[in-house]
Amino acid sequence: MTRLSDLWRLQETDIALDSRRASLDDAQARLGESEELLAVRARHEELLAVQRATESSQRDIDVEANDLRAKITPQETKLYSGAIKNPKELGDLQADIDQLKRHLATIEDRDLDALAAVEAAERETRAAAGEREATEAAWNEEQSDLRERVARLSREIDEYSAIRSDQAEYIDGDLLKSYDRLRAAHQGKAMAKLDRNLCTGCRISLPTNVVNKTRAGNALVQCPNCERILTA
Repeated sequence: MTRLSDLWRLQETDIALDSRRASLDDAQARLGESEELLAVRARHEELLAVQRATESSQRDIDVEANDLRAKITPQETKLYSGAIKNPKELGDLQADIDQLKRHLATIEDRDLDALAAVEAAERETRAAAGEREATEAAWNEEQSDLRERVARLSREIDEYSAIRSDQAEYIDGDLLKSYDRLRAAHQGKAMAKLDRNLCTGCRISLPTNVVNKTRAGNALVQCPNCERILTA
C-alpha cells in the first residue's frame, strides 16, 4: 500500500524537477545574441558607414579645392610674369583669377564644415564602439554564466529524474495516474497539507469528517473542492 509520505516525497521531487526544467528553459532561451546586442552592433555599423561617407565627402572637397589651386597658380604666374602687355587681356586674366579664388573660398568653407562633420562622426563612432565593447563584454560574461547554468541544471534534472523513477516504483499504478492528472490540473501540485481545517491548496474550509480522515491517515482523502490529495 502506498504511504502518503511516499507520495509527498514524490511531489517534492516533481516540484524540484519542474523548477529546474523551467530554469533550464529560461537559460536556454537567453543563450545567443540578444536584441540589445544586435541593436548596439547595428548602431555602431551604421555610424561607421556615416563616418566613412563623411570622410569620403571631405576628401572629394579636398580634391576639388586642390584642382582649383592648381588652376590658380599658373594663372597668377602668367599674370605677374610681365609676358602680357595688353591691359584688357591683363584685366580679363585678373577677373578669371578672382572668380577662381571666390570659388575656392566657397569650397574651403565647405571643407571646414566637412572637417567638422568628420570630427563629429568620429566622436559618435568612438562612443558607439565603446558601448558595443561594453555590451559585448557583458554579453560574453552572461553567456558563459548561462552555459554553466545549463550544464548544472541538466545534471540536476538527470539526478532528480533518476530519483523520481525510483520513487514512482513504490507508488500504486492507478494512484500514480491520478496523481499525475491532478499535478497537471493544479500547476504541479497534486497534494496539499492541512492547515487546521483548511486545504492549503485552495484555502477552502474542510468538513470535520474530511479533516479527521486526513489526520487519521488510514485512507486516501481528497479535498472536496480542488480534489487535491490531502495529508496532515
